[in-house]
Amino acid sequence: MRTISGVIAGFALTVSVYGQAFVHQKLGEGFTQVGTGILTESGLPFWSAVASGSNLDIFRITGNTNFTASILGSNRIASPVAYHPTAGLLWEGQGSALGSGNTDVLVETTNISASVLGSGRITFGFGFTSAGQPVWYGAGSANGNNLDIFRGSTNITASVLGNGSRDAVPMALVGDRLLWDGSGPNTGVNRDVFRTDLVSLSTTNISQSPLGSNRFAVAAALNANGDAVWYGSGSATGDYSDVFFNSTNVSFPVIGGGNINNPRDAVAFDVSGNNLIWQGRSATTSQFFDSFVTTISGGTVNMSQSPLGAGRDSTPRDVEGASVLWSGIGDNTGNIDVFVTRPGTTRNLSQLRFGGGNTPNVREGDGVGVFASGNALWLGKHSSTNEKVHLFHYNWNSNSSTNLVQEAVNRDANATYLAHNSAEQVLWAIPTSGGSYEVYLSTPNTTTTLQGAVTIAGFVGNTNQIALTIRQIDPYTGTVAATHTGNMNSGFTYSIPVTPGLYDGLRITAPRCLARNIPGLRRLLGATTVDFSLTLGDVNGDNIIDDADLLEILFNFGNSTTAPADLNGDGIVDDADLLIVLFNFGAQGD
Repeated sequence: MRTISGVIAGFALTVSVYGQAFVHQKLGEGFTQVGTGILTESGLPFWSAVASGSNLDIFRITGNTNFTASILGSNRIASPVAYHPTAGLLWEGQGSALGSGNTDVLVETTNISASVLGSGRITFGFGFTSAGQPVWYGAGSANGNNLDIFRGSTNITASVLGNGSRDAVPMALVGDRLLWDGSGPNTGVNRDVFRTDLVSLSTTNISQSPLGSNRFAVAAALNANGDAVWYGSGSATGDYSDVFFNSTNVSFPVIGGGNINNPRDAVAFDVSGNNLIWQGRSATTSQFFDSFVTTISGGTVNMSQSPLGAGRDSTPRDVEGASVLWSGIGDNTGNIDVFVTRPGTTRNLSQLRFGGGNTPNVREGDGVGVFASGNALWLGKHSSTNEKVHLFHYNWNSNSSTNLVQEAVNRDANATYLAHNSAEQVLWAIPTSGGSYEVYLSTPNTTTTLQGAVTIAGFVGNTNQIALTIRQIDPYTGTVAATHTGNMNSGFTYSIPVTPGLYDGLRITAPRCLARNIPGLRRLLGATTVDFSLTLGDVNGDNIIDDADLLEILFNFGNSTTAPADLNGDGIVDDADLLIVLFNFGAQGD
């Protein structure tokens, strides 16, 4: 695989909302270095960073918690890998507590590799099965220092590759299907691509038949149906590297041929549904590296040839649905630019944002991730960013990009991209003027509501007269980040607009009722349902039901009113309201 020289390798308020495309939340600060991160589909962030000395630890909300220091001991290096809602966090690390020279894989606080591999361990985490079994790979004395893949403690590659020198590397895990490549005595001098069902542990060699002899195959990606995308060379391809969808060669019909003077070379990158992206060169492309998208049972489009012109070099970055993100440079652009291609349309995101036409060396861009809508995340630098790398979100419908760095912190500094999810949330970091790093979570500022059912024992009136106040608690500081008020609907339900983002608990207050804290770290984005109950009896609003509330009832006894003294909402202060106070007497709110 060929890379583009000079392409940006990484990219990089709390709550700020009105008039902005995103809500930006600071999750941590004071780091001297940041490493890698993951962002779950439900919006839970984990990242590695250096907070003290030279130890690289994993941090997790809430409270900027150092998760790994107490587990690894001294001389720590740790990185988050994957998350399962039941099993928890899969991560890899090393430190004095694991023994000198050992790197282990852990799920939460449980070391899953030490007892399996023995001494001299080197391990890497990869992912989870749908049931939460960890998938990882590593070598140690117990497996002859061969590199094997494991599901939990079960070695799934040793029997496939044979006894002797072997190595296996996982490349894609979707549901319970794993795509990997490996070599060993059973493959001879060849390296093959395999697909394993992680429930039955049955494995299929998918490269042997298409490639023939003298095989060298590399796994790339799986789609949701378990279709495999990979690339490799062998006697059946004339020893040229081709891209395959299962057993179908998709690159040879497009770039074809190949001889000593005009070889062909193709590399697979990713797949979404029946759309796969790959890079290739041959005499057909004048030996320039082009980016292609192939639709199975459809056709192949050379995305880069026309936009870039002669002297080009391009690399596909991501595909989601019919949207493809890629980067490249050519005579038509004069700069390393980032593009989104959808059926019939290609847009140059960095030129659109920065301008400059094809004047050489005025801008630089690279893709990070694309979404089915055509929206995308990308990195770029230009004079307007003071030649610093900023993080951008591109909106296909408006054909414009938002500079997340300037919107969040209004600071010209090199941002570091950490992770994103399919909800278009992004986790990133940026240095302060003093050089230490802050970590941010940016969430699309789209219409978001908190909704659900409310139980209020003893209330018989129309609930639309009850105003709920919702306070959203910042996960880093523990303070109130946003406050919203709205009346309940009739029938003990509510639906109130709130601020999108990640929050560690909600505080609900309402007249007549004790305050209620709803604990739990949760993302609010779109419609989120939270059901809860409230306790009647707090007439004076001091969050306790006591003599003061009893006196208010007695003072207003017999009055027709909608004031808080009418606890049950029937329009009159009477024995029913008095009984509510007496029944809940002494209760305190959260």
